[in-house]
Amino acid sequence: MSCSCPTCGQALPFYDELQVDPAGIVVRRGRFARLSGHEFTIFETLRAAAGRLVTREALMAVIYPLEQDEAQIRIIDVWICKLRKKVKPLGVEIGTAWGRGYRLISKAPEQEAA
Repeated sequence: MSCSCPTCGQALPFYDELQVDPAGIVVRRGRFARLSGHEFTIFETLRAAAGRLVTREALMAVIYPLEQDEAQIRIIDVWICKLRKKVKPLGVEIGTAWGRGYRLISKAPEQEAA
């Protein structure tokens, strides 16, 4: 099971673990997701947190260092929604702690089959 790189067209290797390219391409188990700039920044922030909760405000501060109001912070929810759709086929989920924040959840292969 393999697929081609969206940039160069070469076959992507089969990595069981998540591989992240700085160009915004995430590869796992022969599948890939191409992330936009903001999606990639959010993904990398969640990945660096290693399963710990990251608040909307913290994600917003990474993208826009200036103080934002509540309406502007809600854009994080939109990016999270788009990001979820892209990484779910890779066996990666973004969990929500309602009213608190988000965390990255990487499912084991046996969990995905269930």
